[in-house]
Formats: sequence, structure tokens, C-alpha cells
Amino acid sequence: MTYKQKIIESVNRFYFDCVEEFREAEVRIANDSKFRRIFKKKDYGANIDLLRRCKKKAQSVKFPTGDIPSSDGESKDIVHQCNECIRLFNKLCDAYVQMQTALQQKAQGKDLSYKEYNEIYHRAQKAHAMANSAIRDLDILYADYTEDVEAGGEYMTYAMLTGEDEEQS
Repeated sequence: MTYKQKIIESVNRFYFDCVEEFREAEVRIANDSKFRRIFKKKDYGANIDLLRRCKKKAQSVKFPTGDIPSSDGESKDIVHQCNECIRLFNKLCDAYVQMQTALQQKAQGKDLSYKEYNEIYHRAQKAHAMANSAIRDLDILYADYTEDVEAGGEYMTYAMLTGEDEEQS
């Protein structure tokens, strides 16, 4: 497996093992927050465990940085951007864990003022926006990068994109 294929595999691992699982956790947390579930006991502990598992998976994503030639700036850019996404994703997971922990403590009867919760909530929203922005930037780089790798190191031509044979043109 080439270093480029290893990079693609690592980015895919981040997308599918970490980001997708986080989105599932986010949906679960949102569903727990709906009004019709207000009287049901919420399992904050399970949410916290799920978020921590997402963070741990993200921390385990590694890249073949020693294998990347110094002349391959595109691969270095992808690795750098994905590492930045992982850093921001970890902050996002921490912010959500903090929010779920605060809600769990509130459910157990501990004091949590509206101001304290609002600060925690806004930190989570800010972390969410920053992670989403970094992931969007990675998406753009990654789309170009995978097209380049799939074309055998050459830039994709219109014929390659449409599936037409260039020789018939």
C-alpha cells in the first residue's frame, strides 16, 4: 500500500469511524432533549461514554508522515488539515462531554445555574462550528486528492470524469 493510499485510509477512518459515530451520538442527545421525552430518564452516562469513545477513535487515527516525500505538498496539506480536524473534533467531544456531565449533575440534584449551562452550551456550539469549518476545508482538499490518486497520480480530465474514452474524441 502506498503512502497516499494509507493517507486516504486514515482520512476515511476519521470520517466513518469518528465523525459518523459522533453524528449518531448527536442525534441521540437531540432526541433525548425533545419535549415529549422530558419525563423519561435520560442516560447521560451512556452519552458521555459514546462521546469519549468517539474522541478515543479520533486520537488513534495516524498518518504515514515519515513516508511522505518532501516534494509532495498536497499529501502534507491533507495530513495537516486532517490533524487539525482531529484536534478540533477532540475539543468538540470534550465540550459535549462537559455539557452532558453538567446535565447529569443537574438531574442528580446538584446546582447548575442557567448562566453556567448557557456558557457550556455556547462553548459546545463554538467548538461545533470550528470543527465543521475545518471538516469542510478537509472535504475540499480530500476530493481533489482522491481524484488525483485514483487517476494514477495525474489530474483528472473531463473524459475521465464523464467516463468517456479520450481516444474516441
